[in-house]
Amino acid sequence: MMGKLTGLCVLLLVLNVAVTEDTVTMVYFTDGGDLTLKVRPAFPDHINNIVWLFNDNLLAEWVEDKSYYLRLKGRANLTTETGQLIINKMSKEDEGVYSVEINDRVQSESYRAKLIKKVQKPKVVLRTLTCEPYSDSCRFSCDSNTTEAEPITYSWKKGDGEWEVSGKDITITNKHDSGGKTFTCRMENPVSREESDPLYKKLISYHTVVAINVLIVAGAVALALILYGLIVAWEKKIFPFKNRRTNITDPARGNGQPTSPPSDSSPNPAETIPLQDNPQDTKSDAKETA
Repeated sequence: MMGKLTGLCVLLLVLNVAVTEDTVTMVYFTDGGDLTLKVRPAFPDHINNIVWLFNDNLLAEWVEDKSYYLRLKGRANLTTETGQLIINKMSKEDEGVYSVEINDRVQSESYRAKLIKKVQKPKVVLRTLTCEPYSDSCRFSCDSNTTEAEPITYSWKKGDGEWEVSGKDITITNKHDSGGKTFTCRMENPVSREESDPLYKKLISYHTVVAINVLIVAGAVALALILYGLIVAWEKKIFPFKNRRTNITDPARGNGQPTSPPSDSSPNPAETIPLQDNPQDTKSDAKETA
C-alpha cells in the first residue's frame, strides 16, 4: 500500500511539473513596437547565467564574468539582475515562442508573441430601426474596423459615469436611462486604446410613457362613447340636424294657411256622381205606353 502511495505521489509531481513547464502566455506587439519579456515568477536566487530561446533557437545568452551574446544586436536589451529581455522594432518575423533558462533551469512560463494592429477610433452606431424619445429601448454598437486587431475589450460610459467593461453592443431603456445622456464607447487591445465621440440621446421616462399611454387610452374610450351617443341620437331622430317636414302654402286658397293633406274620410269622387237614367230604358217605357 505504501508503495502505491509513493508511486502516486511521484506521478502527481511529474504531472505538476509538466503542466508548469507547458504554461504559455500570449503577448502582443505592434509593427515597429517593443516587446518586454519578464521572468515570472521572479527568480529567487542570485543569477549567474541566462539563456533566452526563440522557437528553440538561441536568442540571447549571458554567463556571469564570462560571455554575453545577443542575436538581435542593436534592438534588444537584457537585464542581467532579473533576466528581463526587451526587444525593439518588432516585426512579423518576430512572431513565435520565447522561453528562458535561469542558472540552467527552465522557467515555468514561456511566451507566445503575436503581431496585432492598433485599434481604430470607433463610432457609436444605432442598431435598432429607430431611437425616438418615446422608444422603450434602443441598441447601439461600438463599431470600427477590427481586422488583425483582436483581442479587443469594449467599455461604455453613460454621461459622466464611470467606464464599465461590456460587450460590443449596449441596450438602453427608458426605465433606466431616461433623460438626456451621452453614450461613449471605448475599444482597447493589448497595444492600444481608442474612444468614440459621445452620442447624445434623450428617452422619456418610463413613468411618463405609462401616463401618456393611459391618457391616450382614456381619450380613445371617451371619443368612442361620444360617437356611440351621436349614433344613438340619430337613430332616435333627436339629432340637432335631423330632417324636418316643410310647410307648403296652397296659393289657390290664398289665405296663407298650409295645405292639409287629404283625409282618408273624404268621399271617393266616383261615388259623388248622381245616377242618370239609361236612354235605352226610356225608349222602352214609351213604347209600352203607346
